[in-house]
Amino acid sequence: TPMYKKILVAIDDSATSRIALAEAIHIARTSNAKLYITHVVDETLLNMHGHAKLDMGSSDDAAVSLSAAGKKLLANALQEADGVDAEAILLEAFKRGIADNINEKAKELDVDLIIIGRHGRRGLATMILGSVAEQLAKIADASVLLVRKH
Repeated sequence: TPMYKKILVAIDDSATSRIALAEAIHIARTSNAKLYITHVVDETLLNMHGHAKLDMGSSDDAAVSLSAAGKKLLANALQEADGVDAEAILLEAFKRGIADNINEKAKELDVDLIIIGRHGRRGLATMILGSVAEQLAKIADASVLLVRKH
């Protein structure tokens, strides 16, 4: 029997995430596993990057743009996962942290493996995503694969 039946990969728009996605697709293919591709729209980022609000008008507009960007990211990821049984899930981290959100969804879907890039975008978000990966590794019941940029 294959080691993994259900795999969840969490992505953002970083280069490391692209590597994590490619790895997830590869593992899903070789294990003949179901692949859940998730992206967390993190509202708290709006408050941290004040300039995002200025660029996008009100925070409602900003939330809508973040959500639209997330959906586009997931649509592209699904295209890449051609030939794999894949499903895209947009998660929203309004109150809880990103790691908690991903972990909760992973539990709900009963996944065997969670894949996430070790670092996100440059600057502030890198620290956030780096710590998300580490937090996830601590709290998840499933195995966690932290993918690095080679």
